[in-house]
Amino acid sequence: MRHDAAQWDEAVEALRAAPEVAIACHVNPDGDALGSLLAAALGLQKLGKKTYASWSGRSAEPLATFGFLSGVDNLLLPDDLPETETFLALDCGAADRLGDLEPLARKAQTLINVDHHPGNDDFGTINVVIPNASSTAELVADLLRDAGVEFDRDIASCLYTGIVTDTGRFSYANTRPQTLRLAANLLEYDVSAPDIARDVFESAPFGYLKLVGHILERAELVEDARFVYSWLTRADLDETGVSIEETDRLVETIRATRAVDVAALFKEQPDGRWRVSLRSKGPGIAEFARARGGGGHELAAGFTTDDRDEVIEALAEDLRNR
Repeated sequence: MRHDAAQWDEAVEALRAAPEVAIACHVNPDGDALGSLLAAALGLQKLGKKTYASWSGRSAEPLATFGFLSGVDNLLLPDDLPETETFLALDCGAADRLGDLEPLARKAQTLINVDHHPGNDDFGTINVVIPNASSTAELVADLLRDAGVEFDRDIASCLYTGIVTDTGRFSYANTRPQTLRLAANLLEYDVSAPDIARDVFESAPFGYLKLVGHILERAELVEDARFVYSWLTRADLDETGVSIEETDRLVETIRATRAVDVAALFKEQPDGRWRVSLRSKGPGIAEFARARGGGGHELAAGFTTDDRDEVIEALAEDLRNR
């Protein structure tokens, strides 16, 4: 058993025993979700398993940011994911983060829930939820090793990408000594840390710079709450040619001032609602997000809302009262 997880060994044995595994991560996957998904698929294939990997909302469009990762070309569209006896859910703080794939996951005889988000609702028949882990990729690495998977450059690159993104290039509080030891071990497989850093953090299209300009120009400071917010619209994306999955780091841009502790970026969705990304330097924001149907970590969380103004006022008031 690792990480003091009561069902760790049960998860390892279930993966060893399964002839085929459907694997999914949360909607709108970040580097940790996607890196974990691909590493799990590649690793289980090395054990002779048939794997089917996807996420709800996946389209046939190529991945803009993470297209360099091995296994991307083998990802299935959600409708092509078959019903299997074993389903592996990765980086989902709640079952509904699987989106349209939740019913398929629920049908599985064995639903393995592997995650590191506080407040996970333990929706699996087997739950491996370790809130103090740096990333789901860290947990996937240990599960694969215990299942007998021999790592290679492709698997290690996927895992390293998950770790480096969810730790903010090892700058967040979730970076522990064991996180750095695991990252160092992964580099032993000829993983190129500079190439991954460039592909993930420094390969945005030129239009991204113009989008940053829009975000900064709109930024509003709520001084007495030490809170800054901004927003982007679908029209902004059309104008700049930037895809929505390439906007994950924009909230960090508006947080980079000593005047604030909390930043919020509102992203207009195709249905007119707003996806809210929250980042904090200190006060916890996960409870605020969970109260609005979202989730995440204490210092990085998100949710979706119909009313941007209500959220701005409520968050500012919440921060003033702390």
